Amino acid sequence: MNSLPPPLVTAAVVSAPAAASRPLLTASKTRHILIRLGYLPLTAENYLGRDGQVQRQYTWNFVPPRALLALSRQDSWQDPWNPLVLGALYQFEHEHGLPVEPGKVGLRDLPVSVELALLAARKPDPLPWTWVLVTKFPRPERIHVFVAGKGWVLQSDCNTGVLHGTPDGTWPVYARDEHTSMVGSFPIPVPARQVRLYDAAKAAGFHVADIDFGRYHHHWVRYQPYDDPDIRWVNYFDRGRAVHFYPRAAYGFPQSAGCVELPRKAAQQAFAILHYGTPVTVAHSAPGPWNAPASAKGAAKPQGEKTIAALPSLHWTYRVVPQQSSPRSVHLALTPVALPAHAAALPDGTPRPAPQPQPDRVAAGSAGPGPAARAG
Repeated sequence: MNSLPPPLVTAAVVSAPAAASRPLLTASKTRHILIRLGYLPLTAENYLGRDGQVQRQYTWNFVPPRALLALSRQDSWQDPWNPLVLGALYQFEHEHGLPVEPGKVGLRDLPVSVELALLAARKPDPLPWTWVLVTKFPRPERIHVFVAGKGWVLQSDCNTGVLHGTPDGTWPVYARDEHTSMVGSFPIPVPARQVRLYDAAKAAGFHVADIDFGRYHHHWVRYQPYDDPDIRWVNYFDRGRAVHFYPRAAYGFPQSAGCVELPRKAAQQAFAILHYGTPVTVAHSAPGPWNAPASAKGAAKPQGEKTIAALPSLHWTYRVVPQQSSPRSVHLALTPVALPAHAAALPDGTPRPAPQPQPDRVAAGSAGPGPAARAG
């Protein structure tokens, strides 16, 4: 089983008093230190608002892709829980040998050791700002890795969680492991009738094996335990959810218990690019294009840029295949149902091929939150 990595020893040059009467830094001051040091590649500009008050506007130091621009408009930069700002804090903490964690209220009420390190810091962030975007639609599911100054440097098919096990949102990477184990329970969809029959048999006194039924995202499921001892290139971002390698027969559709699974080569490349604090965004869909945008601030925007429309998806139905499963795998058959008529063409106008029934695929249980381990 895998447990949280031990906190890194605080740098010797940073000494913290046993207690402090009040925070040394406000959230605004912390944010601007992170901007000054390059952990958050923004430029802050003041302007006079309509109400006569001085307002502050933040702009990226590079031409952002459209998906990032849309994301950064969703949350206020003044929000102490803004995941992009928290990611910059996590990267700073890791670079300075401090425990990677937020304050009591996001960017507010930081540990004194972190505040002292921020006040004393002079060296800029040694790593380029990086962002991960996972898109679920249109199929196949894809991961896109963006590096400031270089554009989209990595793209690959990926898998997210079955039954909406990977929620939409943005979280910064808070822990990384090149090799770890994951323990948890995989939710296998079952019909409600099966649960009712099982309960009736138990109530009638029949001897039946114990089955762990439960509700998972409004679905009846049977939980199957798994214990995967060899998970590689792991980047934890949301509790037990992580971006990591997991061997599959195919990629591009929901198969995991919540993690974002990648093929071997893509997972190894992603682990080399990502770092502590890298924001990971999981989205239903996002505007393209996915070519490398101009990297210098003020440079011309890419030509021919257009939005990739969020197309209605194939409706996948899950059924359990009646064959022997190992403790760490689940056999599912995925069948596409009813492609809407208005989605019969691809974004460029090419007719969409008619959906074909998919062969049975082995869907090994990926990591899910376990009792004593992080899992995705």
